[in-house]
Amino acid sequence: MTVVPTPPVRLLDLGAVSPLRSQALYHALAESMGEDSPDTIVLCRPSAPYFCVGYHQSPGEELDLDWCRDNGYPVFRRRIGGGTVFLDTSQLFYQCVFHRRRAPLMVNAIYRRFLIPAVETLRALGLPAALEGVNEIEVGGRRIAGTGGGQIGEAVVVVGNFLFDFPAAVMGRAWRVPSNDFRRLAEDGLRLHLATLNSVLAERPSEARIRAELVTRYEAGLGRSLVPGSLSAAEEVRVLEEEERLLRPGETRGGVRPRGARLKVTHRVWVHEWTWSVGGGDARVTARVADRGIEDLVVSGAALARDDAERRVLEALRAREEIAVNGARWGGVGEERRALPPL
Repeated sequence: MTVVPTPPVRLLDLGAVSPLRSQALYHALAESMGEDSPDTIVLCRPSAPYFCVGYHQSPGEELDLDWCRDNGYPVFRRRIGGGTVFLDTSQLFYQCVFHRRRAPLMVNAIYRRFLIPAVETLRALGLPAALEGVNEIEVGGRRIAGTGGGQIGEAVVVVGNFLFDFPAAVMGRAWRVPSNDFRRLAEDGLRLHLATLNSVLAERPSEARIRAELVTRYEAGLGRSLVPGSLSAAEEVRVLEEEERLLRPGETRGGVRPRGARLKVTHRVWVHEWTWSVGGGDARVTARVADRGIEDLVVSGAALARDDAERRVLEALRAREEIAVNGARWGGVGEERRALPPL
């Protein structure tokens, strides 16, 4: 019997690219994907900061678009899952674009295949990293990466990053929120539950070391060599087309987060806000829930005792089954071909 050798994975190590191109690249590669196309891993970092919202989100509901525009931050909407993220020069991206027939079928297995090499890279730096939930990379219970995934055309796409640093104040200000209390709890949640390489390592590793470690871990995990390559002429054209698509005005519905608003900080941590009628007035209760318990809570408006507020919050969470929410998102064209987690 003739054994067909497994083709290598193309490595596109592109260095700094524009914010627009950093998103257009994997979209273009996915749209160009056929059975004979090379599976590809892109390494790059954006040359300037911007925001990006997930496939399941509306930019106008997630972000204060006027503030973003006034402060020079572009906002793009990608066609894969994951949440709203702030991306800048202090992050190194990895973008895996594989034909669906050369990727696992189930969502959990897809994320494990393409995120475990990043986890192992962090371990090689001396960090106790782990893949938690479906697609959250943590160190010591704190999130240390942003990830997302989906299917676009015939391609399975999984993206992630290494955070050297992260400006919690910028992310906190950009969120569209129903109240200042909500913003404070969300921003404090980032500071408490988000880790960066600068915050957990005594000495910042070089980007070159991380790139080399990651390539080695992908080769071992995939059982395939990674060979440096370049975009084809047709792919270059598709990248330009995807850049144009990303610049088109998108859906920006929304004003403020609605009554009963919630925001995911990590898969363990959510911020919620409710308004309840109490004694002829309205009491607004804002809570940050972490690991199935109330971490912080603020009551404003009509008088409402803290223990009563806590009871109402826990009852509301149980009724909506929010405490057990995992929060992983998988999205994109053709997503019905995958066994999807609850959205």
